[in-house]
Amino acid sequence: MITHKLGDMGIGFTAQPEHFAPDRPTLVMIHGAGGTSQIWQNQIRLSKVRSVGVNGSVNTLALDLPGHGKSADEARSDIDAYAAWLSEVLRSVFDEPPFLMGHSMGGAIVQKVALSDPDLMKGIILAGTGPRLQVAPMFLEGLQKSFHTIVESIMGFAYAADADRRLVQEGIKLMKAAGGEAVYKDFYACDRFDVRDQIGGLNLPALILCGSEDKLTPPSLSRKLHEAIPGSRMEIVQGAGHMVMIEKHRAFNDHVLDFVLNPSIPQSLNS
Repeated sequence: MITHKLGDMGIGFTAQPEHFAPDRPTLVMIHGAGGTSQIWQNQIRLSKVRSVGVNGSVNTLALDLPGHGKSADEARSDIDAYAAWLSEVLRSVFDEPPFLMGHSMGGAIVQKVALSDPDLMKGIILAGTGPRLQVAPMFLEGLQKSFHTIVESIMGFAYAADADRRLVQEGIKLMKAAGGEAVYKDFYACDRFDVRDQIGGLNLPALILCGSEDKLTPPSLSRKLHEAIPGSRMEIVQGAGHMVMIEKHRAFNDHVLDFVLNPSIPQSLNS
């Protein structure tokens, strides 16, 4: 069983309460910098959505990256190392390739795995990310000198202006719980990530999602992904900031479910 295998490997996760159905596609979710699998609570519920023509909808599972949440080991300081870890998890745990969804740094990790090991997945969803993730020097320096203050500043930028303040406070609490070392490593890894010269070679069904009010990874980065990835879909979720899957989860989930149940196949895969 998938969850038993993950437990044996010391990997933390959040999963649907029911058993994984073999006749459903599986969606595996990867969180961003300083996060945990808990950020995907609203997407885990997709397992309960009923759709015409299928027995239920999708199996849902969110992973804790190394050094985050309940996962063992230490946080990594580059995206390649996280990608190597994820590739090994996919090989070891899944008999059938799942869909991969990554947010922000998680989206960078998913891009790397999709480029190196495309056979390990059926398609990808990239949320609030880009082919290059530059981090403001004030954030990197501040995380080492004034961790709590900078985390509050980062999370202030992460939500749309009219977002519920309780969401912002919960985000601050979650990132602070990750600890200064892990959060700094994550942002350092993001700052070094750049696949602009490779992403055009991606040959998988791809959905790109971004909040219209995203200040950390603005829609322009999603457009660059969309322009570069053959056959990709892009949806801008109106009124959402960087934490689009939390702020506007219903609209976000509709796009995700439609893609997973009806993935577009790039033309080159059919030739």
